[in-house]
Amino acid sequence: MKRIIMIVCFCLVLSSAYGQNYVIEKQVIVSGGDFIDSENYQLNGFAGQVAVDDISSGSYQCYLGFWPFALIQGEFYYKYLPGDANMAAGGWQPVVIGGDVTYLVNYFRAISVPCLLDSFYAAADANGDCMVIGSDVTYMVNYFRGANPILYCPDYKTIWPPVPSQQPADWPGCEE
Repeated sequence: MKRIIMIVCFCLVLSSAYGQNYVIEKQVIVSGGDFIDSENYQLNGFAGQVAVDDISSGSYQCYLGFWPFALIQGEFYYKYLPGDANMAAGGWQPVVIGGDVTYLVNYFRAISVPCLLDSFYAAADANGDCMVIGSDVTYMVNYFRGANPILYCPDYKTIWPPVPSQQPADWPGCEE
């Protein structure tokens, strides 16, 4: 009898926990970062988790999360050099060299790790079609032959070139 009561109690506890509606927020404000302010609000030190979002009201706007972009006059610009496929493995200053072609080929062979910016391997999209596929390798080879300029995906506008002389603190900003 004692066993049956314990089983019934266990089932009741389990069923009450199962019916709960839990919400896991996709951003968290934690310490670190920089000072920002507006007319009515100020925030000293902010950085968030990988998921990016923004909160705003009539007098302020706050972008949450770790993001590899800059906001310039309401437009997002990402910190990467188009064609620098090995930006996470390379040092500062980023350059487009023949090793980037090898790195991209190894990415397709599942040997190299991509540097994702906002879930996209933007630095490897050499032809600007917003996809990283085999034609990017061919495009990069033709770049070294002098036939093509390196382009960027319009959805991932780059703030570079020119590449700054000092390495930004958040370089390379790859997602884990």
